[in-house]
Order: sequence, then structure tokens, then C-alpha cells
Amino acid sequence: MIQNCLAKITFEDGYLLQLGNKQGWQLVPTEGVRLEVEELARIMRLKSCEPNGYPKVFFIKSGTGSWQCENKTTSPAKNMGEVFTGVGWEPHDLVELRVWSHDNMPDFVCEIRNEMGDSELNILRLRLSLYPIYQWAQEVGGLPLHAGLVERDGKGILLAAPADTGKSTCCRRLPPPWKALCDEETLVLSNDVKHYIAHPFPTWSDYFRKRSERTWDVQRHIPVSAVFFLEQSEEDEVIPLGKGESAVLAQQSAMQVCYRYFTHLDHEQVRTRKEILFENACQLAKTVPTFKLRVSLKGRFWEKMESVLQQ
Repeated sequence: MIQNCLAKITFEDGYLLQLGNKQGWQLVPTEGVRLEVEELARIMRLKSCEPNGYPKVFFIKSGTGSWQCENKTTSPAKNMGEVFTGVGWEPHDLVELRVWSHDNMPDFVCEIRNEMGDSELNILRLRLSLYPIYQWAQEVGGLPLHAGLVERDGKGILLAAPADTGKSTCCRRLPPPWKALCDEETLVLSNDVKHYIAHPFPTWSDYFRKRSERTWDVQRHIPVSAVFFLEQSEEDEVIPLGKGESAVLAQQSAMQVCYRYFTHLDHEQVRTRKEILFENACQLAKTVPTFKLRVSLKGRFWEKMESVLQQ
């Protein structure tokens, strides 16, 4: 069985991604993809670890080496689909890579295409390889949001908005003691006391545009105190939002991250994923104060935020 094959894979330097709700993932490189996994670990500041009880994401590359199971050697390039689907594994084709999952196993297999690519294509593959973590997060009530995460006095505040509408600029403009932890994607999870925590995730667009080689401490998490949905304006203003509007905006923000992982789904499956995101967004809106934040080019918008955070 493929399950036994995965259990027998040996590795020396898997990387641990541990999240604030006591869940963790072990990222395990195999032959041909060590450099890619090392780069992902560098960007996300993950450290190597010994084998442990956390679920694993195995990284393999099509067309390199061989896949050995029950005295049978199979070429991944030609027969990987036949081998995996024959024992209950389901493919999730994300164009540049394929993720395999099994209903009876917590582990995933991330099969990276063997074609040569430029640096942007390689970064895209790393970004897509987070599919298992984002998928799991949705199933336990979480939301990957297209939002910056900023901190003040130990409180996490989300600044959500579509691309190129001011998130990064707002994060850069914040003065001390404000601190920006990320400015593009944030993973929001519910912890064991029904509060929400947030993890900063990479700004992949910085790598696509070659603006920096910044890294992010994705294992760091802070409690979520408020969500602000940004809107460009002539004047700075904060407007409290009702739970219904908040839920709709939160789902839209999640979709801006998750749409790239829907390429393998049919219409009904996409609808189901959207329903899950909306249900999770409703729970977030019931728990966390949400506001519309109108931001001007030169105003002190953070003072408007502070005025409602202190209430």
C-alpha cells in the first residue's frame, strides 16, 4: 500500500510548521526537490526537525528517481497517477503541481512538475504548495485572508483589501508602537478557547516582482482584536460594520487567496468551498469587531483605528 511506502520514507531534514491552535505540519523533501523545500523553509523561517507525530506534506518531483512499493518500482513521470489513484488517493491538479490526498490519511503528497521554470514559476509552485495547510484551515473553521497583519500592544489587527488598494502602503505608514508583521496574506484560525489567532504569511508578490527577499515568521501568532476593511477616501474615517456585511467582506477576502486553489474543482465543488468559507466568515464576524476604514493619502488613519480599539 502507498500508506506503507510513505511511512518508510527516510529523511534527515524535514521542516516543522507549527500553528497556534496546537496543529503542526512536517514538510518532507524527497529526491529532486530538496532545494525547493529549503527555499520554502527559508522564506517561512521554518527550522529542521526530527520525525514526529504531526501530519506530513511529502514533496516529490515527477520524473526523477523512482517510487518503490511492495517490491514494485514505478516511474513517477509515467505512472504516478495510476499508482496513487489505484489505492484511494485523490489528485488536486493546480497546473504547476499536483497535490494528492487520501480520506483515511492526514498526510499529503505534493508532486512538483519536472519542467524547468524561471524564478517566478518556482515561487508560484512554492505558493501553491501551501494548499494542504489552507485546505485544512478551512475545514477547522479558519480563513486565509488577503490582509495585512499589524500589531499594537500585543493585539493583532487585520487590514483587508483587494490587491493594489493600499494594504502595503498602510502597513508601511504605521508609526511605532505599531508593527507590521505581513502585508498580503494572513492565516486566521480559531483556538481552543474559541478566540481567533492570526499567523503572518509571505508576501509572494515581493518575490514575483523581485522587490526583496524578505522572510516571515509564519509560526508566530497573535490574538485577533479587530478587522478593518480598507477603502480609499479623501478623509480618514472608521465605520462599524454589521455582522452580515462583515461576513460577506471576509468571505470575499478569503476568496482572493483561495481562488488559485480551485482550478481542479468542478462547479459543485467550488460552490461547496465557497459555502464553507462563508460559514467560517460568519463565525469570525460574530466574534471579532469589524470596521470599514477609509484612508486618505496623507492623513493619520491609525489614530482613527486607535480610537475604536480603546473602547
